[in-house]
Amino acid sequence: MTFKIDANLELEHLHLLVQSLETMTNFYKKLGLQVLNQTTTQVTFSIPGNTKPILVLSTEESVAIRPPRTTGLFHFAILVPSREDLAYVIGNLLNTGVAITGAGDHIYSEAFYLNDPEGNGIEIYHDRPRTEWISDGHGGLITGTEAVDIEGVMALYDRQRPWVGFPKGTVLGHIHLNVSVINEATTYFYIDALGFDIMTNFHDSALFISAGGYHHHIAVNIWQGVGAPVPPKQTTGLLSYTFALSSHEELQKLLNNLKEKQIPYTFENDQLVVVDFNDDAMIFYVRQFI
Repeated sequence: MTFKIDANLELEHLHLLVQSLETMTNFYKKLGLQVLNQTTTQVTFSIPGNTKPILVLSTEESVAIRPPRTTGLFHFAILVPSREDLAYVIGNLLNTGVAITGAGDHIYSEAFYLNDPEGNGIEIYHDRPRTEWISDGHGGLITGTEAVDIEGVMALYDRQRPWVGFPKGTVLGHIHLNVSVINEATTYFYIDALGFDIMTNFHDSALFISAGGYHHHIAVNIWQGVGAPVPPKQTTGLLSYTFALSSHEELQKLLNNLKEKQIPYTFENDQLVVVDFNDDAMIFYVRQFI
């Protein structure tokens, strides 16, 4: 029987190495996240009113900016609950002077794009109802990049709604990575070993991968060029990304499959850690229900 990862998996948070912790902290506060914990070398953010981390920033001595044309984070995506919430966030970011660099209608979602001060890509989006997603007839989904109906979105912007940051129900929706190559090793790692499903093969230049029929929890692309190198250590960008599983049984099944597929991992303090193709840590643990 083909192994499938937990259909109730959630992408919980990511961890970035940054050069200027002060600059980046100020940016993400302006973006609409709240500080949960802060030290001289690390800041943890959540959605306002929530105690679950969504983003961790760390710094250390001699951090350099990630070189261009290397692998790593393409963007991370913040999912808001509704189209009205998307208008609320984007309208207020424009009011506070945060630059929006692009937008795309991906058929199953509408998205806006921006960059943080160190060049990490950010997507802010909402999903259309699943009944409106378009099947490709083979178990996957049709996607694309069309023009967003910006007037239609912004017509929903309520200027009387006080700005308090990202609204309740906002989560980390997906993570999108630049990789060196997409080949059989890629599908073996994500599909055979980790148990995700390929939802879309986008012109053989990007794979959109998910659990439980979502359009994607992870995407990988070769848009920095085939053979793009992994950036040097101590450069800015992604350190790890964390998934919460629904039970210890699901975690054990994943661990067993990694053993069977001979994928290296570590398991310590109830956390399963697998290193991806960009030398970033994929962390799996059991979700805590509060």
